[in-house]
Amino acid sequence: MLCATARPRLALVNTRTVAMSTPAKRSQMVANHLASRNAHSQHPKPIAHNDKPVVVEALHAMRKLVLNRPKALNSLNEEMIDLIQTNLTKLEKSELANVILIKSNGKHFCAGGDVVTLSKYLEDEKTWVKASSFFEKEYETNHFLATTPKPVVAIMNGVTFGGGVGITGHGAFRIATETTQIAMPETKIGLFPDVGANFILPRLDGQLGLYLGLTSFPLKGAATYLAGLATHYVPSDRLADLEHRLSELDVTATHETVNACIEEFVADSDELRNALEAYPLVGAIRRAIDDTFARKTPEEMVSELAKMYEKERPDDPDCPLPDVSRFTGHSDLEAADAMELRRWAQETREAIELRSPTSVKLTIQAIRQGRNLTIDDVFKMDARIAAACCSPSVHPDFRHGVTELLIKKNKPEIKRPDWHPATLSEVTDDHIQKTFFAHPPPFTNPPLPKLNFSRMQRAQGAYPTYRVSPHAKWLLPTERDVEKVVKGEDAGSDEYAVTKQEVVERLVARWRGKVGVAEKVEEVLSRKTVVAEQDTLKWVS
Repeated sequence: MLCATARPRLALVNTRTVAMSTPAKRSQMVANHLASRNAHSQHPKPIAHNDKPVVVEALHAMRKLVLNRPKALNSLNEEMIDLIQTNLTKLEKSELANVILIKSNGKHFCAGGDVVTLSKYLEDEKTWVKASSFFEKEYETNHFLATTPKPVVAIMNGVTFGGGVGITGHGAFRIATETTQIAMPETKIGLFPDVGANFILPRLDGQLGLYLGLTSFPLKGAATYLAGLATHYVPSDRLADLEHRLSELDVTATHETVNACIEEFVADSDELRNALEAYPLVGAIRRAIDDTFARKTPEEMVSELAKMYEKERPDDPDCPLPDVSRFTGHSDLEAADAMELRRWAQETREAIELRSPTSVKLTIQAIRQGRNLTIDDVFKMDARIAAACCSPSVHPDFRHGVTELLIKKNKPEIKRPDWHPATLSEVTDDHIQKTFFAHPPPFTNPPLPKLNFSRMQRAQGAYPTYRVSPHAKWLLPTERDVEKVVKGEDAGSDEYAVTKQEVVERLVARWRGKVGVAEKVEEVLSRKTVVAEQDTLKWVS
């Protein structure tokens, strides 16, 4: 990219020609909806008492699948998986059903899979296969959601952990609210981020996905939207109106139509900015995440984290704290940023060291391999790894972790589980490869699962396998999208450097005024660029 002395400005599309200003658009949307609401049926009523763990409701062309085990935080058991899959199969083929809305009864969407039941299967060699079969069914359902041509809308209220991410994370539209909490806590119990997370996580910006997968750090509220785990951020007091609006769509409604309907109810720019004020993974910490988790091994990651806060001579009060200016910069807030960074580094190191060393190394390899795999191959990999985790003779940590942390409810920071092996240095790369990835596996019980990903008997239009999700276009721009504009690699770029305003305006226009684009682009530019001549930007690695 060249920087001319007399730099003509790029011919950018004014965002106001693409969409109304945010206040005007919001007012028009509200007016349109109120008129529609008065002319049509009332809002859908809350579900009546029903003992089924998954309730199915029909409203015009919309079909709702409601997770209905609120006392168990809607954790997924085998009956729920069977009901979800059976109904998805019927709905995909139905000419009367179109939009599929997945939600929950209660404050939380889903706390994950019912691993306590699975751990009981692992007490007897004769029932190990039952635990493996649960994962097999779960992954087939996740895969179905990833490839169905029907518009799937998932409302991720409250806790959305583990298996809940598998149910929500692969469909077209993932709606976060101020109550949403998304995390993959599997490494805490000797498992690994599964349910297709090894497709989702490595496609997040930088090393964010690996950090989230290893540490189980929970993203909350609007942070899930900025990070790329949600396609929209809708305040929870608008969900009933949104559901009503979706129920008005007929069988001809496309993904574009559904997206436009959701956009009527999203938070405006001021609301989103306020919701993002508490987002912690920015600035120095975000730079440290990309630097630390790009290291080859977890031993190196732990070492780098220690270097951020440990003194060379801990007993010497005059010994200075480590220099972390490469992450904090030289702003007026450098001291506060450094203190926060050191706290984060210590907590992150401790979190990794409390986890199963085998799960840590396994997770790193699975996420890194998943970056280059298709959606079908990721689920096959997950199923292969899960089978190994369901063989306590080769990987005892899964059963042990569930027993210690979920059944006995021991706190790992007080009593660390007796992982086997106990340290990272004892877990070799050869052991990880042979145990969890090699074919044939070093075990016969349980047998390797045979996933059914055939599209032969499915509705016309089921997506073929892919490396880039066909639904990625509904998300905010990626870091790579921003980089291409700054470097002049973007379609329509010329040889001239660009300013911050030009980058923001171009991407806001391309995303048709989508709320959150400006906020996401500004956050990326604050970390990844420096200002050069005439306020133009230079990308830094």
